[in-house]
Amino acid sequence: MLDEVRPDAVFIASPHADHCQQVVDSFAARANVLLEKPIAISITEAEQMIAARDASGLKAGLAYQRHGQGPFRWLRSQVQADTFGELQAITCHLAQSWKQFTMGTWRQKLSVAGGGMLHDSGSHMVDVTLWATGRRPVRISALVDNRDTEVDIQGYVTAVLDNGAVLQVSVIGDANVWHERHAYWFERGVVFIEDEVVRVVYRDGTKATFENWPEAESPVVNFLAALRGEAEVYAPLECGLFVQQITEGAYRSSEQNGAAVLFAP
Repeated sequence: MLDEVRPDAVFIASPHADHCQQVVDSFAARANVLLEKPIAISITEAEQMIAARDASGLKAGLAYQRHGQGPFRWLRSQVQADTFGELQAITCHLAQSWKQFTMGTWRQKLSVAGGGMLHDSGSHMVDVTLWATGRRPVRISALVDNRDTEVDIQGYVTAVLDNGAVLQVSVIGDANVWHERHAYWFERGVVFIEDEVVRVVYRDGTKATFENWPEAESPVVNFLAALRGEAEVYAPLECGLFVQQITEGAYRSSEQNGAAVLFAP
């Protein structure tokens, strides 16, 4: 396709182990890239993809749709404006029937998927916490449970971030109900996000609720706008690298019974 069609852009939604080569080949063919998450199956691959993008001068983005959703865009803007002061902690969890709906598919084959619930659906949770707050992981501890499969189904991750704040992410992949919740603890208040509703409790005890947001901007709409020069790619490949650092660190930590894995800030 790259040789015969010479596309201006490609959207890659293949199994995770194929991402790196397909992205590198696309850049070599002068095609811009929109890529489904997660970025790859290793930190090394993620870095190779970023280097190939930089060498090509082309555009590339990841399909992290939470970057286009009102609550998380609002939170990012508040962090950048220092509305709530220094970040102290983040706690979030995602529960869904991931084990059941991926059974018998490539997503439960470690060599192809690179990981399970944490690497796949959990990638969204890790990404949006780092993107919204602008923080990076420096130390990671985790335990995962494969639940008699090749890949992780449950994951419990604690990451120390570069300002000393602690991020805790829990993913429950054999739940009987879908549920997602985020809590961001700052020195001047706490922000809760659940089901498109944002609740803020300020340090003095006053409260506010926000639940009316502009229509979400999808990754495809954002990417096409970026290609036209009308916007910046809202989830660049670096977002995938930061997620991969936490995911890979979590797997390494779990293999060592929860021992800390260090990353340079």
